[in-house]
Formats: sequence, structure tokens, C-alpha cells
Amino acid sequence: MVTSKYFKEVEFNRCSPSCSLQDMKQTTMNKLDTAREIAGIPFVLTSAYRSPAHDRGKGRSGTGAHTLGRAVDIKCNTSRNRFLIVDALLKAGFNRVGVANTFIHADDSETHDQEVMWLY
Repeated sequence: MVTSKYFKEVEFNRCSPSCSLQDMKQTTMNKLDTAREIAGIPFVLTSAYRSPAHDRGKGRSGTGAHTLGRAVDIKCNTSRNRFLIVDALLKAGFNRVGVANTFIHADDSETHDQEVMWLY
């Protein structure tokens, strides 16, 4: 059973697409809890687990970190919060981070390129 100190089942139900905390890997959630604690601000999840079929339906490979339960997108729209979130994610051990105007992607996939940061 996957557990989290800061993130509740309802937050995953509100993601797009809707998913469950149980779809996520415990190691990923442990890092996310640590990052949330380091940042000292709430993390609002906008996306977490995505099925391979959903991923392919959006023109993606169907093999991304979200399909492994190892990725989240965190709502973010201020420069200060963006810094706090990215800093905390790196300190917590995430080494795959994507930065967009309205969200931060974080994942700890072991099968994708490591130590990367990209812009959307």
C-alpha cells in the first residue's frame, strides 16, 4: 500500500487524468514528501499516473515516467514558488525536472535519461 505524509487520495483523483495514490511508486512518493517538506509550501498536483493508452492518445510514446507511476506535475505560476519547488525537488533526489510556465514536472524514472532539466 502506497502512503504519503502530505498527499491524499483525493488529490490524485483531481489530477488530469484522474488516478490513484496507489498508482504511484512508494519511492517516488517518499521523495515528493521530502521535497514538499524542504520547500515549505503546498504542492498542488495537476497530473500524476497516466495509463500507457492515455499517454499514446495524447501523441506521446506510452512509455513515459508518468506511465510508470514515477512522475508528477506540480502547479506553479510564480517565480519564487518555481525556485522553491525546483530547489526542493533536486535536494530530495529528483534528477529529472521539466519547467513550464504553469507547472513543474518531476520524476525519478530509472529507465530514462538521468540528470536532465528541460523547458516546455
